[in-house]
This record gives sequence, C-alpha cells and structure tokens, in this order.
Amino acid sequence: MTVSVVDEYEGIVRLIKLCSGVCGANVFVANYKVNVLTRIVVTFINLYFIFTGYTLYINIFIEKDWTHMLQVICFFGSALQGYCKLLNAIWNKDHLRYLVDDLREVYAEYAPKHDEYRDCLQKSINTAVKCIKLMAFFHVAITVGLIGVVPFFRFVFNERIFVMQFQLPGVDGDTEYGYLIMNCMHSICIIFGAFGNFAADLCFFTFVSHFPLFKGILSCKFHDLNDVLEGSDDAKKAECKEMLKDIFRWHQKYMRYITTVKDNYFWVLLVEMATIALSISSTLFCLLLGTWPGGQTYLSYCFIMLYIYCGLGTVVEVTNDSFTDLCYTQVIWYKLPAAERKMLSMMLMMAQKTGGLTIGNDSFTDLCYTQVIWYKLPAAERKMLLMMLMMAQKTGGLTIGAVIPLTVNTGLQLTKLIYTLTMMLINFLD
Repeated sequence: MTVSVVDEYEGIVRLIKLCSGVCGANVFVANYKVNVLTRIVVTFINLYFIFTGYTLYINIFIEKDWTHMLQVICFFGSALQGYCKLLNAIWNKDHLRYLVDDLREVYAEYAPKHDEYRDCLQKSINTAVKCIKLMAFFHVAITVGLIGVVPFFRFVFNERIFVMQFQLPGVDGDTEYGYLIMNCMHSICIIFGAFGNFAADLCFFTFVSHFPLFKGILSCKFHDLNDVLEGSDDAKKAECKEMLKDIFRWHQKYMRYITTVKDNYFWVLLVEMATIALSISSTLFCLLLGTWPGGQTYLSYCFIMLYIYCGLGTVVEVTNDSFTDLCYTQVIWYKLPAAERKMLSMMLMMAQKTGGLTIGNDSFTDLCYTQVIWYKLPAAERKMLLMMLMMAQKTGGLTIGAVIPLTVNTGLQLTKLIYTLTMMLINFLD
C-alpha cells in the first residue's frame, strides 16, 4: 500500500508530539497547559543547576581546583540549551502550532495536483525523514559514547572517571558505592538530556528542512504560468493575472513562515550559539590539560551541533537566493502585461531582501509585504506602498547580537575565535 505524502507528514508530526509529550511539552495540542510532567522536568533541570552550583563551590572554595570547574561548565551549556528550548516551546506554543498547521495545509493542497508538485512534496518529506534519522542516530551514538567511556576506562586502564562532573551532596565519589551512585545519576541525566535536546531539535529541523519546499512549489507555479503565457493572447489575459496573484500569495506565505521561524527561535539560536562556544572552549582546554579523558566525545557533539545549526542557516540563505533567481529565470516575465511586470518586480525586491536565520531579527519591512494584500491595491496605492517598503529596507537596527547571520561562515568564525581564546589560556598557563 502506497503511503501519501500527507500521511508521511502526519507521521512526522505524531513523532514530534510523542517526543515533546514525554518532555511534558506537547504544545501542539490545542488545549495544552503546563502539567505535572512539565513541572517534574523543570524541577529536575533546576536540581541539576543546584548540584552544578554546589560542585562549583566545592571546586573553587574548598578544593581550589579550577580545572574541574571547567569540566562542570562544559555540560552546563547543554543543560541551558535544553532549558531554553523547553521554555521557548511553552511560551511560543501558538507559533509552533501555526508552523505545523501551515505545512499541513501545503501538503493537503498540493498533493492532489500534477506530478511536478507531488515530486516536490515527496522530495521535501524525504529530506525531513533523513534529517530525523540522522539526528536520532547522532544523539544515540553520542549518548552511548559519553556513558560507555566510563566502563571502558575502568576495565581497560583501571581508572575511575565520571560521566559528568557534578557532585551529589552526601555522596562520596571516592567510595565504590558512591562512585556507582554518581555515575548512575550522571548516566540518567545524559540520557534524559540527550532525549530532550533531540525532541527540541526534531521540531526545529523539521521546520527548517521544509524551506526548500516553498522554493520548489514556486518553481512549479512559474512553470504553470509559462504554459499560459505561451498560449494565445486571449488565454493570457484571462488567466495570467489570477495566476500571478496566486504566486504572490504563495510568496507572502513563505515570508510569514520564515518570519515566524525567526521570531520563534530568536532566543534559542542566541543561547545555542553562545553555550556551544562556551562548551567547546572549556572542553578543548580540559583536553589539552589532560584532565578529562572522556571529553573527546562531548567535543565532537558540540562541534557537530555547531555546524548542523549553521548549515541549516545556510540552507535558508540558499533558498532565499533561489527565490530571487526564480523570479527572473523561471518565468517568461517579458511576456507579462506591464502592470503584472511591476507587481512581479515588487515580489523580486522582497525576495532579494529576505534574510536567513540570524542570531537576532527585524520584522518591520516584512509587515509591509506580508500583512497587506498589496496585489489588490490600485496602481497608484501600490507605488506609495513600494516607496514605504524601500524606506523600511534602509532602516537600521541595533547591531550588537542582532545581525550575526546563522551560516557556516559564522560557524567558522566562532571556531577561529574559540581556537584563539584557547591558545590564550594555554599561553597564560605556561
């Protein structure tokens, strides 16, 4: 039995609901409220922060060992990421529901159309499924690696190390019983923490992996428009204007989609990049000092997550550039009537303006385009709106922490910065 793309998408949504429900954050249910499970998850995260603070106090004021302090800070970043993602999902639950419903409408509307649309939908759903499988394998491998290094060092080198570095009040890690208790607690934290971050990333990656879908469907719409433009003049006059309006509506839909994603994940991206940079710096320094034998696995996790997020930002940027190219290369624009050419030029201008995912955001210009049915305005009023739009594009915003693009280039720049800071610490130590 062949499974339709609509059913495949619903399968992804069910998986997202299941994973988020386990974390107490199934915000995709219309009547969602903070429940007992949510409070339990938040309590456990807060307990981790308390134990981390207790451990830092022991390291700094009692043992005076700042190298162990750095190891504690390494995992602190991942916990903060998970906490931020959980609170963000609860706070922006309406945005998340909108994004899921928006994609559902796209699949339901275009699945019955001709093969070119169906191929585009199938390609998009295949990409999303591959991303999910890759992320699941990656999180399982990292979890096994972080936990498995403890018995490996115990049986091979007869060396006692811990999965994580936070201590439990009243538990002596130097005794055999305390060693087992602490490592069991650490392993539980790693498993639940990895699952929580996977659940949050699953949602984000699903939304971002669908950006190319909008470009693909726009290309299909342009092909349909070209078929009309190649026909007779009577057919051209009767149909091309309505088809262009449909194209403009589609581009507005894409602009609203990307704006919602950017607004929803503003703090998530900021915290993610900041804590990853902190974790990489701390872990790398510990490895260079030789104080954390199991740090290689966590360092790999941080670097991979850094470039996955930056890579997804690059996907969005490439999709935006493709919109600009499509407006010129995929439509026989010179056969359009003069009024329709002007409308297409306005869409082209907005396609050129569309930014990618950033560590920060601005939205005034988007409102001029996405919240007004401008293609129904008379020609004179469209010109006035166009002037306002041009001025809005020139408006500058605050630049500290609000214009850093989420791209692979940003990842490279962060890597260079981390390397520089680490070398400075090493030189200071020498």
